[in-house]
Amino acid sequence: MALFDDTLKQQITGILGKMKGPVRLSYFTQEFECAACKDTHTFVDEFAGMSDAIKLSVYDFQKDREAADRLHIDKIPAIAMADRDGTDTGIRFFGLPGGYEINSFIGSLIEVSGLREPLKEPVASRIAAVQKDVHIQVFIMVT
Repeated sequence: MALFDDTLKQQITGILGKMKGPVRLSYFTQEFECAACKDTHTFVDEFAGMSDAIKLSVYDFQKDREAADRLHIDKIPAIAMADRDGTDTGIRFFGLPGGYEINSFIGSLIEVSGLREPLKEPVASRIAAVQKDVHIQVFIMVT
């Protein structure tokens, strides 16, 4: 069953047309997919089908432990983003990036593809002043 109807696919395809270069998605699931894994698998398959710039690799969380460990994947379903050279960006989506999270997912794809919007100076200066590693996690609750 498709997650996106034809109208929404056309809209997303138009947005993804802005991508400057390829983005590599690594999707982690398991052989017997949970409901969230199945939906997320359909989601990444459909996205990969909407743009030739999206390169999708699917991994089994248990069987492909080396890949999961290399990308620091500790739960599923998981989507990791890498740039055109395969350099890991550190961007992860755990679970289905639906609802408002789809905007973050699309924005991340476009940013990783090389189309970066410059930050306004006050924000850029504050970020540049951070002198330690920062690990940001955003959690959502589905009801």
